[in-house]
Amino acid sequence: MMKQYVRFRRFSAGVVGALGLCLGSVAWAQASDGAARGYPEQPIRLLIGQAPGGAVETVARWLAERLGEALGQNVVVESRSGAGGMIAAGAVARAAPDGYQLGLFDVGALVVSPILQESVDYDLEDFDYLGTVALVPLVMVANPSVSFSDPAQVAQAAREQPEAYTYGSAGVGSPPHLAFAAFLQASGAPITHVPYRGGAPALMAVVAGDVHYTFIDINLANQYAQSERVKPIAISTLQRHVAMPDLPTFDESGLEGFEFTPWLGLAGPAGLPANVVERLNDALRVVLEESGRSRA
Repeated sequence: MMKQYVRFRRFSAGVVGALGLCLGSVAWAQASDGAARGYPEQPIRLLIGQAPGGAVETVARWLAERLGEALGQNVVVESRSGAGGMIAAGAVARAAPDGYQLGLFDVGALVVSPILQESVDYDLEDFDYLGTVALVPLVMVANPSVSFSDPAQVAQAAREQPEAYTYGSAGVGSPPHLAFAAFLQASGAPITHVPYRGGAPALMAVVAGDVHYTFIDINLANQYAQSERVKPIAISTLQRHVAMPDLPTFDESGLEGFEFTPWLGLAGPAGLPANVVERLNDALRVVLEESGRSRA
């Protein structure tokens, strides 16, 4: 039995669907009571901080299409990968507060990196947070050549050979990095971190055998496990997931209370006009409510 793990604070109340979409999101910025007029009059750029092919891009393209329909204007996804999402977050923080450059960020880029990284040139106050879009259950996966099949074996092998094993992430402060850091703290396993420019490159590194492990979203984990390109180890939620019902949780595997379910949120630069915030809030609410009804 591994030592008991003191649960990280949960970022949301539950998981809805494979990439859970969050209803009832509330903006930090204060919107006016009057109807928004004029905005948007040109296409909107939606920046993401990860390379194409991962969960963030999947959610971003889904969101861009539906937000565009709700707003009556094109929303274009643009990847500015690197530095765990900080490049994209910094670009949005420095953008003109007119609502035409937004970002879809995870908790790492928006909240954790400004705390951990001295070089970050933005802070939480540099954003107007418009709403939480999705919760992303994560799965620890391994290269198929790895013989271990549960977290206890992963930890034990690393303790026996402290410099033998590596894990990839989407960058310092990214959710895969934070999830693995939580696992290492809980289990006492020394596994070396190798940061990449996004979750997709980290996953490809596992497939190629360049690193042994990573955390990826459940959709990709399921896809790559079915094709036997990775071996799933455990899921980061407290309950098993319908998408991979045979995959145990870390809690079941002996890491008591282990849970890590990061969120993705929509944000713009601080100082957005009240009518722009109201228009975006209304559109986001429609998108999430319609998504909830489509799954009912």
